[in-house]
Amino acid sequence: MTLIDLIWTSAATLPATLSAWLAARALEPHLSSRLGVRLWQAARLAAFAPILVVLGAGLIPQLQSVNAPGVPVTLQDGAQQAVPVAAPLFQPVLDFAELTVSSVPTALLPLIAVLYLAGLAVMAARGVMQRSQIRTLIRASIGDNGRLSEFAHRWRAHLGLPQTLAPVRVVDATISPFVVGIKPVILAPDTLAKRDDAEAAIAHELMHIKRGDERDRLIGEALTALMWFNPVYRAIERRLAAARELACDADVLDAMGPEHRQRYAEAIAGLAPMPAVATGFLTDLERLRRRRVRAALSHTGRKPRMLVAMMAGAAILLAGAPSAALAVVLSGQEAAQGEDRRVLTEAVGEQVRAAQEAAQANDHQRALGILNAIPPTSPYERFVIDQLRARALFELDDLPGSVEAFEAALMSGGANEEERYSVETAIFQLNLVLQDYDAVRQSLQYLTQHDERMTPRMKRTVAQALVQMVEHESALPYAEAARAELAEDDLDLLHLLYFLYQETGREAEMEALRAYLQENHPDSIVLQ
Repeated sequence: MTLIDLIWTSAATLPATLSAWLAARALEPHLSSRLGVRLWQAARLAAFAPILVVLGAGLIPQLQSVNAPGVPVTLQDGAQQAVPVAAPLFQPVLDFAELTVSSVPTALLPLIAVLYLAGLAVMAARGVMQRSQIRTLIRASIGDNGRLSEFAHRWRAHLGLPQTLAPVRVVDATISPFVVGIKPVILAPDTLAKRDDAEAAIAHELMHIKRGDERDRLIGEALTALMWFNPVYRAIERRLAAARELACDADVLDAMGPEHRQRYAEAIAGLAPMPAVATGFLTDLERLRRRRVRAALSHTGRKPRMLVAMMAGAAILLAGAPSAALAVVLSGQEAAQGEDRRVLTEAVGEQVRAAQEAAQANDHQRALGILNAIPPTSPYERFVIDQLRARALFELDDLPGSVEAFEAALMSGGANEEERYSVETAIFQLNLVLQDYDAVRQSLQYLTQHDERMTPRMKRTVAQALVQMVEHESALPYAEAARAELAEDDLDLLHLLYFLYQETGREAEMEALRAYLQENHPDSIVLQ
């Protein structure tokens, strides 16, 4: 999937996010604070369901027809691959996808990509600024070795956390204690040690670490940057951030005991402002503070019911299902079925199979007639048909027509990178036979950018083509690479190398090759 495909598919996250947010808001009042976290995490997942479904759709075997066998398509190198035929029920979706994607002006797609990347850059810059603010606080802080560290030591032991985890640092600033970083650090105001609620504050931050809340917050921050264009997704992360605070309060109160509810609620009520990087998505802190106080005072310690949790999560994920289906449509045929599961429609598959059978019977004219009558319904079908037409024309000795058909296959837009390289190789070889060196030069511009794909035989052919165009310096590396990679001596290649050494003035290499030929090929024409 390309960046354009991913951005195009992400349009379906807008309705998915809205559906998930509405469903979660309706369910949240009926769930405990702990289940609230799972609820909004499910909403987060449902928001990304369209992209996840498209990325995973290629793994779904049901997209292939059970009854219709794959159509064998012969590639240019002689190998065959089975092109699966689409199930008829899936075809309307593919047709609509093709129509939808083609309706967007091609010129707008790069602009959309640029706008998305610009927004992503702004979000990245914002993240860097927030990290700079927090680093400033950390640099201004000092390690605490007094009362706060004693509380932290006691609560680490109580929660089963390593004693080296999350050191407490104090800073001269009017802030509430908070955890920051993948390797967590607790930052607290230097006045906290003198307050009665110090232990509750430290316990709360260590409970965040035990629950993995900071890691979840950082994940939400990264996902929000990717979804910067989606304001409803940011609302989901705000609700999730609030749910984490409420759930953490509930866990601390369970650990402290119900007799501490009043004191803990008073500690929440006395919270000071927090820096932006610590608050994450909590923009309405005063409202959240009131919710936390009410929740603390009414805390009963009852555990959430897993059946309710599972039902709520299922409801949220189902809310994203329609948008996930929309994403499959918007992403087009290739994205919907994966790079390796592109398919032919049932009708086209039958005709292509008939053309292949005619070609196998050496009736290439009949095969060409069948192929010319097929109306393709997708870029991939156009690619398959044009490639088969090119092979039929080649067998009929119509080399210019074969080149034209191969070029049409490339223009279809249905080839992946491996297929494009195979077709470019065929065009290059045909134009070399036709002595159309301008076209050969154009093909070489592409082929030489993909040296890693070249076989040793292909490198020898490229060297020969460059020799025919009197580009000896350019030809020499390909000839040398071909000799180094071939398992056995290719006498024609050795003669080509000798000629290139001679033309480029490489006397030492030429004499070494002459000595090699005298020892291993004494009948070589070079020695005559």
